[in-house]
Amino acid sequence: MAEGEQVTAISGATLEKAISELHEDPSTRLQSIDDLRKLVESDEEAEGLVDPSLRRKDPKFLLRFLRAKKFDVERARALYSNYYAFRAKHADILGTLEPRALDHMYRCGAMSLLEHRDKTGCAVMCFKPSLWPMDQYPLTDLVRALLILLDRLMEDEENQVHGLRFVYNYEGVSLYQVFTVARSDLARKGIMVELIQEAFPGRFKGLHFLNQPWYISIPLSIIMPFMKAKLRERFHLHGADYASLSQYIDLQDLPSDFGGEGPPSSSKSLCTLLGLEQN
Repeated sequence: MAEGEQVTAISGATLEKAISELHEDPSTRLQSIDDLRKLVESDEEAEGLVDPSLRRKDPKFLLRFLRAKKFDVERARALYSNYYAFRAKHADILGTLEPRALDHMYRCGAMSLLEHRDKTGCAVMCFKPSLWPMDQYPLTDLVRALLILLDRLMEDEENQVHGLRFVYNYEGVSLYQVFTVARSDLARKGIMVELIQEAFPGRFKGLHFLNQPWYISIPLSIIMPFMKAKLRERFHLHGADYASLSQYIDLQDLPSDFGGEGPPSSSKSLCTLLGLEQN
């Protein structure tokens, strides 16, 4: 890799955070990427991988793994391996990960991307599970849609450095919906927790629940045992206390249906990110 090759465009406060929090050193960044590439190629050779070209190893892609593991090359190597192992392990569930194939999930109103970041620079995803028509679109569609979305979000270097924050508004979610998810094989296997903790090259900075009913404890009791302490600490149960959420996100940037002062949540930013035409 040529020393002058441009692999990143971050600057200013984002670069400062990358240096101070992620141990990113501009003077050795390319060498770290090259070291990681050699390690994963060695692993592929040891695995006897039939077609290594199916796995991305370009500098920009490898950089997100290094940032996710604070430039610890060995930990980035393990994450890279887990990233592809997760997809192979759950290939029967994930299928083809193309945004257009999941267009219905992005337009049903259950998820949206805020146009503004939170107070620390995180991208903010908002979810309204009550709007997910689970009788029409199975849980596997939701998991696939989220996986596509997470990969697309991590193409943005600002997200790689600052991280992601998720906000769930459980208003209107029925016991039937919660029970259906809780008894599913995907929930019992902890597939989303596995993804977040072991196979996702990004930083989850917070998961916030609004208006959660008492029965939300059912799925939580199932997935909590799969969670490491670090992820459990990033769960915030706000109930109807919208003011407590404002510690993290300015109310003027939150949609009105999430207790904020902005317009109602919309799929517009999300569809733009995914390259889907607006209706």
